[in-house]
Amino acid sequence: MFHPEKTVVLITGANQGIGYETAKSLVHSSADYHVILGSRDISKGEAAAQTLLQAGAGDSVKATKGTASSVSLDVTDEVSIAAAVEHVAADFGRLDVLVNNAGIISTASPPTALALRRVLETNVVGALAVTEAFLNLLRKAEHRPPRLVFVSSSMGSITHAADPASPYYSPHGTEYRTSKAALNMLMTMYSARLKPEGVLVIGADPGLCATNFTGDAASLRNRGAAEPAEGGNRVAAVVKGERDVDAGKVVGVYGVSPW
Repeated sequence: MFHPEKTVVLITGANQGIGYETAKSLVHSSADYHVILGSRDISKGEAAAQTLLQAGAGDSVKATKGTASSVSLDVTDEVSIAAAVEHVAADFGRLDVLVNNAGIISTASPPTALALRRVLETNVVGALAVTEAFLNLLRKAEHRPPRLVFVSSSMGSITHAADPASPYYSPHGTEYRTSKAALNMLMTMYSARLKPEGVLVIGADPGLCATNFTGDAASLRNRGAAEPAEGGNRVAAVVKGERDVDAGKVVGVYGVSPW
């Protein structure tokens, strides 16, 4: 059950992967959070929210856990975004934290214009569309400062991409890497714009994790990828304010990501 004193967090693309693991980390660690799982497929979002709540059903400290709900939200559809805003406004009247997590990847090789447009539409344009739509609710946050989090990646670091000695030096993943570099700039622009209003803007890098994001979690695990829960914990730490000192930057397990 939602209690007004809880911190209201909306995570896009949260029915699976890093979004889900971030929600899980928040809900299972503290009673202070109500997490709204945004999902293109509302049935999957509702199932994910129920899974989060049921996971603690036999826990003797269940009373200390947070709560969760879901909302239909396609970040590439303005009608869907507007409906999600109305839903959150009606149910909660505010938003304390917005986590722009929804993202897709392309495995096209060589890269294609079609794939790049599709990836940018979700990973960058979608993040801007959701942020603009939810800003007024974020400004009404009761838990200060309100936080605007962009889930980024070291794959978007131009410094790493240009350094042959970096583990992120690779000619592959052009569309995805380009989108994350653009997302970093988007985050930086929002930081400059919203800082005077007291909104804390920060990028969170969960690191390479063995999710189904690429469709081959086993291959990622064989490459030394962390378990998805670890990535979720890293993003959750940003949501909780544990990395506020690095606001306006992208933070990960190793510290601040170079641009």
